[in-house]
Amino acid sequence: MFYADFNLIDLMPKHITITDNPIRGIALAVLATFLFACLNVMTKHISQIYPVIMILWFRYLFFGAYGLAIGIRKDKKRAFSSLVPVLQVTRALLLLAEVGVYVIAFRHLPLAEISAISGTGPLVTMAMSAVILRESISVRQWLLVAFGFVGIIIIVKPGFSVFNPYMLIPLFGTFLWGLYQVLTRLVSQYDGAERTTLFTGTIGFAVLCGFLPFYWMSLDIIWGLKFVLLAVLGVAGHSTLIRALTISPASILQPFSYVSMVWAVAFGWMFFNDIPALTTLIGSGIIIISGTYVFRLKQQDAI
Repeated sequence: MFYADFNLIDLMPKHITITDNPIRGIALAVLATFLFACLNVMTKHISQIYPVIMILWFRYLFFGAYGLAIGIRKDKKRAFSSLVPVLQVTRALLLLAEVGVYVIAFRHLPLAEISAISGTGPLVTMAMSAVILRESISVRQWLLVAFGFVGIIIIVKPGFSVFNPYMLIPLFGTFLWGLYQVLTRLVSQYDGAERTTLFTGTIGFAVLCGFLPFYWMSLDIIWGLKFVLLAVLGVAGHSTLIRALTISPASILQPFSYVSMVWAVAFGWMFFNDIPALTTLIGSGIIIISGTYVFRLKQQDAI
């Protein structure tokens, strides 16, 4: 995951109590989008030279350690004792694949276009939840999903001479993310947040350790520090977002997740000389509108 995802509320430890401090929560949410944007810049920079497996390994090195610490602290003797181990492993592998797909996308596409397409994640998740989990979706919600995908079509421009096939990579990543979220909801019915975090981090790290010897490239001090910064930004972004969710409701914070698109445009121009096309800006606006209203409708239904 390379953006501020407010579905993380489903994976927060149950003992955490949400307090009411919306101003500070919004500030932390915007800071989280900034940290994720910096993470994306580093990912794009490093991916031009180093293989995807190395980038993932350094990210999961910290994530795996965090997941292990959380899981063992909760239940040392039965940390890996899941009621749905197959679902847990499948979910962990889906997230690993999704992150890998986005790393490939960063190698080939501007930050703004990837950020806009990934912003449809909540729409994809809702559509998959309706099909797989049989969740009730209103006509207005389906219309907003369709409206969001109009935004994708405007950005991707399929069938036009300017169509870039690499645009299909983040689209596939968004599909994987939606499926991952559906499994997250299924798993949460059986296992606690700590055990789920444990499986997510350690399974991904174990898989990457198996592939790393075949893809390892030598690092000097400068590149080594860049990889460490990559991992630190990932942990800092997730920690800041979780902190924001503990002091302010997700319904207030969710619209600010789209600040990430602003960072993507600014950083793409500053560091990679990428200026987004007008179609990208129009499509992004449509995705922001549809995503925000879908979230609002979900919150109203939950009341």
